[in-house]
Amino acid sequence: NRKFNWTGQSFYGVLGFSLSAFNDFEEADRVARTGQEILRELIDEIRDRGGTVVEVDTDGVLFVPPDGVRGEQEEIDFTVGLTEAMPEGIRVGFDGRYEKMLSYKKKNYALLTYDDDLKFKGSSLISRSNEPFGRDFVRRAIRRLLNRDVEGLHDLYVDSRNKIIDSDWESVESFARTETLKDTLAQYEADVEEGNRPRAATYELAKEKQEKTGKPVKKGDRISYYITGDSANVTAFKNSRLASEWDPEDPDENTAYYLKRLDEFADKFEPFFTAEDFRLVFSPEDMFGFSADGIEIQTVEHEADHPAHDDGQEEVPF
Repeated sequence: NRKFNWTGQSFYGVLGFSLSAFNDFEEADRVARTGQEILRELIDEIRDRGGTVVEVDTDGVLFVPPDGVRGEQEEIDFTVGLTEAMPEGIRVGFDGRYEKMLSYKKKNYALLTYDDDLKFKGSSLISRSNEPFGRDFVRRAIRRLLNRDVEGLHDLYVDSRNKIIDSDWESVESFARTETLKDTLAQYEADVEEGNRPRAATYELAKEKQEKTGKPVKKGDRISYYITGDSANVTAFKNSRLASEWDPEDPDENTAYYLKRLDEFADKFEPFFTAEDFRLVFSPEDMFGFSADGIEIQTVEHEADHPAHDDGQEEVPF
């Protein structure tokens, strides 16, 4: 996959922002129309030259080069060569090359570099708000999926599940969530009293921390906590403790809850399998064991994941 980076979005943002000193809504619309036209020309040119467009977003155009284009220098030459078909003043640049790509949802994908590094776009696959063990599971699962290693994907799930059951964590940071206080405790309490927000584990534990330490907790402070209890469907603010209180010699995290979280992370990969195969891959071992024979990763061939306008032209992000 190759990437062409589009910078016109920033101009639209400046011109179309109502509080900008340089806003001009008519010019913003003109920039948008021009940008769409240029991107459509670029997409058509890539296809006309034998390339396959995979993804188009505000970061650029990702495409598979023609069969005859191999190696980094040829890929650079092909990409830069697209400039000759563009309007005067438009230069197509080479922004990177990737060995494999997992196109998950619109504007959500993973890129595997030739140095075996994973890069993510969007938060559908991995979000910073997720527990670290979940982010690690998704990263490892994507690598196995890209390598079509169904057996390894199943082994990863079973191993992750067993570690949760056995409380086999590297540290509490592996499963704790860390959130930032966006309001003062006084504002939080006022909002709760007025019915403007429900109680939240982060703020309840912040109050507890302040009472225990005697030190004020301020807006912007970060609170790390984990979930306790026995049921997978507990109320978080009633069943949570500060991460600093977790004892690896006497673990009290909610195993059922974290098994449920693991399954929620695994659910991200449901679109890549039939319903029956997904159940087999992401299930604990049974008495018959697991075999990847006959299980295939489902893929959908497409040129670009964008709906069409009424005029039949593809939508471009601008």
